[in-house]
Amino acid sequence: MSAPFTLSQAVDLTDVAIQDIYLKESKLEKKSVYDKYFNIITGVTDYYKKDSSLSGLGNAARITENAVITSEVPVQGYDKTYTQIEYGKMLPVTKRMWKFGIQKRDLTRVVKSLIAACERQREILCADRLDNSYSTSYTVSDDGGNYSATISGGDAVALISNAHTREDGGTNWNNRITDGTTVNMDIDYDALKALARTGSLVRDPKGNLMDVNYSSVLCRSKSTTFFRLRELKRTITLPGRGTMPGSADNDAAGVDDFEIVSIPWITTNTAYWWGVDTSMKGDEYGLQMLESQSIMLEGPHTVFKTGEIQYKTTMMFDIGYNDGRNTAGSKNTNAS
Repeated sequence: MSAPFTLSQAVDLTDVAIQDIYLKESKLEKKSVYDKYFNIITGVTDYYKKDSSLSGLGNAARITENAVITSEVPVQGYDKTYTQIEYGKMLPVTKRMWKFGIQKRDLTRVVKSLIAACERQREILCADRLDNSYSTSYTVSDDGGNYSATISGGDAVALISNAHTREDGGTNWNNRITDGTTVNMDIDYDALKALARTGSLVRDPKGNLMDVNYSSVLCRSKSTTFFRLRELKRTITLPGRGTMPGSADNDAAGVDDFEIVSIPWITTNTAYWWGVDTSMKGDEYGLQMLESQSIMLEGPHTVFKTGEIQYKTTMMFDIGYNDGRNTAGSKNTNAS
């Protein structure tokens, strides 16, 4: 546990020559983004939660005269276990700092920075799943130290992969954005067409086509990818009729409009971009957050021996996915 905040660490708070002291902190976490690409399940009561699935059936078959009707049974899906993890932050303050510094300067709202600390960490952890979506694990770094997080899905491969194993043992399915020749396409009009093509080829656990519609495109905020997406979107949605970006004769656009979800917490692979079918966002498909405790602010707690005043926030949840069929991605490199 860290030492409490003391008067000697912020002498300006008791300097009568200073009239105004301002509380400065990021407001970025107030713009919630994670819920645009995560399915949120609240009220979880179990420390461990394991889910699975059951497929539908394939297509009906022709029956010849006096023949036995062909039969079929569903196949079991993959298992995924979620384990609740607690996150938190504490603000310890000496009695004198609280009385003569924070209270006197009307800075008690600094306590709410604890809530912001949790909101920010939640956004970062969710964005990390995209930032590392081509990996099955990554190293998480926070004030508690470094630890390894396994982030594969039920099929034990990365969220974005061309080697997703189908539950019935059929041909592997792919969610790396491709036009059939180029993989991980640079963001441009042809890449948007490739995104639609990729979704049209996704098959369910029994091999039936799903025609996934990636209606949202995710990227790093204010990145080159973000600005190009805005250019494409504004061209496609011009009043009257959308036009094909880069077309000298203003041919009509062939791709549908899409929502841009910009994520400021993607800090490593800032050129990557992803498509998400938001109509499939639910318990069955895509990234999941299972929450047993929302952000809780507690305090003040006074330490009897010292008079130290403590506030803390905690939250408990786990994130992951079992089936990533509603998501596709590109490294924006025009290469594998």
